[in-house]
Amino acid sequence: MSTKIRTRKRGNTYSYSFDISKHPRRMKEKGGFATEDEAFDAGVAAYADWKSGNIGITSEKVKLRDYLASWLENVVRPNVKRTTYSSYHDAVHSRIAPHLGDAYLQELRPRDIDLWVKELAREGLSQGTIRQTKAALSTALKHAIYPAELITANPTVGIHIPRTAPRKVVERTVITPAQFAAIDVNNKYYPLLKILYHTGLRISEALGLTWDDIDLETGAFSISRQRMNAGYFDTPKTVTSARMFYVDALFLSYLRALKTEQAKDELRLGQAYQIAYESKCADRALILLPKRLSPAVAAERRPLLCVHPSGIPYAHENVRYTLYRLGLNSHSFRHTHATRLIESGAKPVDVAARLGHADATITQNLYAHDTEDMQQETARIFERFVDNGGV
Repeated sequence: MSTKIRTRKRGNTYSYSFDISKHPRRMKEKGGFATEDEAFDAGVAAYADWKSGNIGITSEKVKLRDYLASWLENVVRPNVKRTTYSSYHDAVHSRIAPHLGDAYLQELRPRDIDLWVKELAREGLSQGTIRQTKAALSTALKHAIYPAELITANPTVGIHIPRTAPRKVVERTVITPAQFAAIDVNNKYYPLLKILYHTGLRISEALGLTWDDIDLETGAFSISRQRMNAGYFDTPKTVTSARMFYVDALFLSYLRALKTEQAKDELRLGQAYQIAYESKCADRALILLPKRLSPAVAAERRPLLCVHPSGIPYAHENVRYTLYRLGLNSHSFRHTHATRLIESGAKPVDVAARLGHADATITQNLYAHDTEDMQQETARIFERFVDNGGV
């Protein structure tokens, strides 16, 4: 390695450099070192880091759990959103490392992956969860091939998800109008449930919704953020999740009344009322302060819709418990909204845009439940065909 590292003096300091490609020639260089030895040692460390794909592993044999830990910290964390990192982290620590972690990365074979996915199926994981977990491992192993150069082939390629795995674990139910009407309007989380029912928003999107995002005259909704369980704001889930759509007049009337009620709460509590801010720093943290205080860091007020009379935002875990008590889950309202729209004749492409899906096929496959009304309408369509001379 020593012949690859070059050092030279620039003014009063030293720098190192080494080639990272020959055609065309490109090199990595860094200066500012007090001595030639410091520059050389830093160059050796930088070369080893570059050669191992920036994950700090150069050993010829490394256990998969150690490789994945380095990959998560040095490759995934700096380059993806926190939600994506959490998804990879959960897959690694919950479903990959417990089964395959002690295997050496360089000795991992397709048969090991095949046995692993079959074990996940026996544990009752859905096909979707297994597919996502396998994709996470595959992404990590692609990096191990290049640029890390630790292995030469990806053992996950060609391994199929067992048909014995259930297609879905979370039951997607359609809420009937009678079921929704039976929800107590005095339920402290009713405003959120009302929002979900009339918009089909993801729960994190609804919890991040502010009065600034809504035009109470036209009914235009603008989705530009979500509030995550860990206590910070984030950009929408995907590029197409940032969207604008309109809501119905009855719901708009409800929202006007809700805003008036919240204004009364703020006036009644005065300086004790809690104000929500979003930090302008990189962490985009949620900051709660009494009305009389201002945030010590750069922050912007977020007049959230989903708050208690004290101004404190709804907590994710309390929302999930409320849904559980109602026999529902986080998918129920979104599924219901899409199904009722398509059932009523809305075009799938328009419903997809409303939900923030990039492809109408996703909307139809995930959320458009084949209800009895849809089945009867299909029968009526064929009946009209026969009446018009069809054989």
